[in-house]
Amino acid sequence: MSSRDTVILDASAILHMRDLRPLMGMGDLVTTNHVINELKDARAIVVPEILNISVYDISEDEIVRARRNYHLPRLLSDADVSLIVLALKLRDRNPMVITDDSLLIKFLRKLGIRYSVIFLRRRQ
Repeated sequence: MSSRDTVILDASAILHMRDLRPLMGMGDLVTTNHVINELKDARAIVVPEILNISVYDISEDEIVRARRNYHLPRLLSDADVSLIVLALKLRDRNPMVITDDSLLIKFLRKLGIRYSVIFLRRRQ
């Protein structure tokens, strides 16, 4: 990865990384307002500011349109869908989503969006 790459962070990338230093050198770090709203842990809440993560506002309308247009199931949370919406918006920057969500990964793959796995957990 070059330092100009765009890296989209799922909440899992923020919550499960014990050492955040590798994220710092990955490129432009971005996420969505929906992911930020998932952060409840005191440590996790400060990470976006510490790492200078840009937060994009994804509207409810954009999430509804994405669910309809890409046939995204209800099993994907609004936060997951917001990451897909953001990746599609930033497609010209060849973004990579960092997540551990196997269902989200399935749809990222289907849509041709790059991803990296931080810690894989399967939905039950």
